[in-house]
Parts: sequence; structure tokens; C-alpha cells
Amino acid sequence: MNLKIMHMLASSHVGGAEQVCIDLARYQKTAGHNVTLLSLERGDVYKLAEKYKIEFNFADTGPTDSLVKMSRWKAETLAIKKCVSSIRPQIVHSHLPKTHLMCHRIMPELSIPWVATMHGSFRQFAYAPQTENQLWLRPYLFVRHALGDRIATRSAARIVCVADYVKHDLEKIGVSSARMVTIHNGLDWEGDMVSREAARAKFEIQPDEIAIGAIGYFAPVKGFDILIKAMSILSPRYPQLRLLIAGGNVLEYDATKQNLEELICRFGLSGKVQLFGKVDPRAGFLSMVDIFVVSSRTEGLGLVLIDAMYYGKPSVVTSTGGCSEAARPEIESLVFRSGSAGDLAEKLERLIKDSSLRQSLGQAASARASGYLRLSRCAAEYETLYKDVLGLSA
Repeated sequence: MNLKIMHMLASSHVGGAEQVCIDLARYQKTAGHNVTLLSLERGDVYKLAEKYKIEFNFADTGPTDSLVKMSRWKAETLAIKKCVSSIRPQIVHSHLPKTHLMCHRIMPELSIPWVATMHGSFRQFAYAPQTENQLWLRPYLFVRHALGDRIATRSAARIVCVADYVKHDLEKIGVSSARMVTIHNGLDWEGDMVSREAARAKFEIQPDEIAIGAIGYFAPVKGFDILIKAMSILSPRYPQLRLLIAGGNVLEYDATKQNLEELICRFGLSGKVQLFGKVDPRAGFLSMVDIFVVSSRTEGLGLVLIDAMYYGKPSVVTSTGGCSEAARPEIESLVFRSGSAGDLAEKLERLIKDSSLRQSLGQAASARASGYLRLSRCAAEYETLYKDVLGLSA
């Protein structure tokens, strides 16, 4: 039975939540469902929707720059309500805190069931880009988003968590476990991989060098400062090490990148650590690295980790978040104690010294990404959830 599904976003840039949304919509459309994407902004999200021929609806609020925050919020809510009322989907799927709150206010009025996906824990907002040099913001943002998640999901028919870790965090703030379910992210791949030799030539990595790679936007939550400190411990012992971090600034916030550059200089790692802007991980970066690292202070379940696993890369991942649910400890990854540069260095050293361990973890990672962590499994679980919410389960 084909469903009429609306996915809802509020941002123009494409991060992990946006990519999951687009991937799901694309897969559901291919499966024959009537899928539309509703967003408050266009930008890169619109370009991706256009690329995959996903119906895109823009909730036009008119000029809002001169409005105070509450008036802007009211205009956005009315625009969203108008679009949803016009399209009348069977089910709405919200992907961001802002759209969760809008759905909480609008969908009960329209008698349309909605599902919220929590792509990460509220804890991550305590390490947002704007907190880099303003530490006083962290407790405020932590409490604000914890309360926001609890309030905004109250009317959701189901709350999907991308990892059990996220689910447990929500339980701690009083969200009912009866409405929550874990659905791990999944990806699909097409096309040929860039060869290791070509990728290494592109990034100027020598054949005898061991390349450690990490990808993510430049913000405190990603823990790149921890990774650089771990590199400072290892570099004197292993001169063949290179660390490459790719990402980019979030909006106008560049303080994190500046602080990372200062850290690199302070540790004398200018020739050993490189920062790049935004890269397509499949365009050579993952082919080039020997070890992949998720150094985040907290993480939902990053798509780039699944990408690295598919490429057969052994990984060292943070203990705080859902990464170790995808890349399981001592099977597809090594797990370090979140926030500890010393423990991260110790886990990296195990892989640096043991090429057979790198190979075994990498092979297991590729098998798990090619099997359990595929988009088809993820999309099937969401479809089952939708039908359960709509009372259409067999």
C-alpha cells in the first residue's frame, strides 16, 4: 500500500539530519510512495531535492528579517500550517528540533499523525559553534534543548532515535519509552571508489605514511581539539603519521577553526596536521585514509562513519553516542573514553602498531555497512513504523 508522506525540515544547509531526510524521501519515492519535502528554506536542501526529483514545497513566510523573534515564529508556523493543510499527507515526518515544535503545535489541530526523528542527543547543543569562546552558553543551551525535546515531542505518535544512546538520554528527561523506537541510520552507495593511489596523490600522502582522517563541521562538539592533542602524543613516536581533518564552518562561526589552527601551531604539528574545507568523503578522502576517527564529545550516529565502514576503514570512535552501536567495540572499531586525548592516543596506537588488526576491523566494518547499515533496511523499518502509526499493519 502506497503512503502519502511529508518530510519536514527547517534549514537550507545539508548536515546529517538533512541527508538522512533526503535519502529516506528518495528511497520512499522509488518504492512508489507519494513523498513531499516541506522546508522553511531552500539552499542546498532544495538542490538535492531537485537532483533526486523529490517534490519540494517551500513554506513562504514573506519578508521576516524586520520581525522580532516571536513574530517571525508565528509567521513561519502559519506558513507551515497552510502548506500541510493544502497537501494533507497521511503522515508527517519531522527531522529537526524546530520542526518538532511546529508539528507539536500544528498537527493535533489538523488531526494528522506525525513522527519525530531525534538525530542526536540534546547534549550536543551544549557544544554548538557559538559556545567556542563563550563557555557560559553551554549550560543554558543544554537545559534549553533538553526541555525543548521533552515539550516538542509530547504529541508525536512515535519518536525515532537513531541510537539507543539517544533514546536513553530522552528517558532521563522524562520522555516515555513506550513511544520511542531506535532505527539506526543506513546508506546506499553507487559508482566506483577512487583508487587509494589516486586519492593519496590528490591529498599528497606518501606511500609509507599512515593517514588518520576525520570529517565534520568545525564546532566544539566534534572534538577535533581532542584529536589534535592525541596526535601531539603520537607524532614524536611515529613520524610517519599524518592527520587530515575535513569539514567547514557552520554559518558565520569560525572561532573553532581558528582555535584548532592555533592548537596545531602550539604543538608544532603544522607539517603533520591539515585542516580542509568541506569535502565529499567518497571523492577520494576515504580511499586515502588508513584509520578513521570520530572524536566527538557526543554523536548520534554519523553517516560519515557508515561511509568509512563501507570503505573498509578501521575506526576509533567516541564512547558517548551511537557510533559504537554501528561500529561495535573490538569487532568493527576501537572505542575511546569520550573527551580523553590520552585514551584516544592509546587506541590509535593499537591500530598504528598492528596492521592485522587494522585489516580485520576494516573487513568486518565493510561487511556490516554492506549488510545491516544499508538504507533499504532503515527505510523498511520506517515504513513499518508509519503503517503501525496509521493502523495499517498486517
